[in-house]
Amino acid sequence: MVANESFFERRNAQAVLKHGLLARYAYYFAGRAGSATGGRVAFIDGYAGEGRYKDGSPGSPLLLASEAQRATLIRRDVKLAFVEPDTTRRRRLADALVERTIVSDVLSGKSFESAVDSLLDRYADRAVLIFVDPFGLAISFDTLVRVLRRSSPNQPIDVLYHFSLRTVARMGRAAVAQSEPSPNAEQLDAALGAVQWRQHFGYDGGDDGDATRAAVAVARDFGKLVDQVTNVPSLSIPVSHRPGHLPTYLLTLFSRDPVGRSRWDFADQAGKAYVDWLLHCETDDYEANMDALKASGVMRLFEVDERPTESVVEAAIEGRAAQRLDEHLRDVFASQQELRVRDEVELVYGDLLGVARATHLRKAFKKLHDDGHLDDDLSGSFQNRVLHWRT
Repeated sequence: MVANESFFERRNAQAVLKHGLLARYAYYFAGRAGSATGGRVAFIDGYAGEGRYKDGSPGSPLLLASEAQRATLIRRDVKLAFVEPDTTRRRRLADALVERTIVSDVLSGKSFESAVDSLLDRYADRAVLIFVDPFGLAISFDTLVRVLRRSSPNQPIDVLYHFSLRTVARMGRAAVAQSEPSPNAEQLDAALGAVQWRQHFGYDGGDDGDATRAAVAVARDFGKLVDQVTNVPSLSIPVSHRPGHLPTYLLTLFSRDPVGRSRWDFADQAGKAYVDWLLHCETDDYEANMDALKASGVMRLFEVDERPTESVVEAAIEGRAAQRLDEHLRDVFASQQELRVRDEVELVYGDLLGVARATHLRKAFKKLHDDGHLDDDLSGSFQNRVLHWRT
């Protein structure tokens, strides 16, 4: 069974996080960006697949359709476009849509790269959210730039982009070991544009961690380059298979938001999706442990392990955030006495980006204020504040 076929068997933990973030951001985008277009919105799933997993779990098309329906409650008219060139998967997707009584505006059999321009023309009067979630490398750099340059006040366009660290690490490692030009190098050049990815793979100690860290550095340079040529900033959320594992990909949001809220709210939604992900991981581990005990025939007098609950997961995250954010923010202010919060999403969250949420940050900032270190008590919205450190 090839990788992209086995993908559809059962939704794994990574998909739980990805889909939790996609659903939350789609609804948010419909509300925020749809206000600029009279409530007219479109969701484009560029790599739609079959629509659902073999176990019945909804895939991205059904999730987007659900959020489109929910958005009618806030007076949004959302068109759905699904792109899937594989005939068998597209047929299964069509069946899944019919079973759920979902009417798509477009169900395209073209490749995403050949379909996207005509779709954006079709939705010229709508705010458009594009989900780019391929197997392996994503769309070409030139296509991404062309799409983002079309974003305007009359047609806001956000792109949620799967940046595969695993693929870039594997291909980058192989490319530097091969003589130029090589197929790996050519594909990376097309996907990454002028990013100097080779320099990040110049040293490879043969450890997967080295290659993954190189891929993360490439992704960081990629986001900066896209911003330079399109004036569209981005924010990347790491996604791992399990807690403590290296990330396998990044969910990167490209959004030109004049008031600077979209990336902050995306980070907050990522923290909420992290709760879903961690609960899924802990539940899987619990069930595996229980199955092993049953198979062994060993009966325990006291049940030490309990099925995890959302409240337990939330409490664990809050405890970690309270300690880590206090330490991290003190380090941030040790290097700079002033902080414009809106412009520093990644800096403020640090290594808790995608884990902590706005409520955890607010508590951390308030504690620093109560300890006499900040000049602002952060009542109300804190993202637009400029904070000053008191020595």
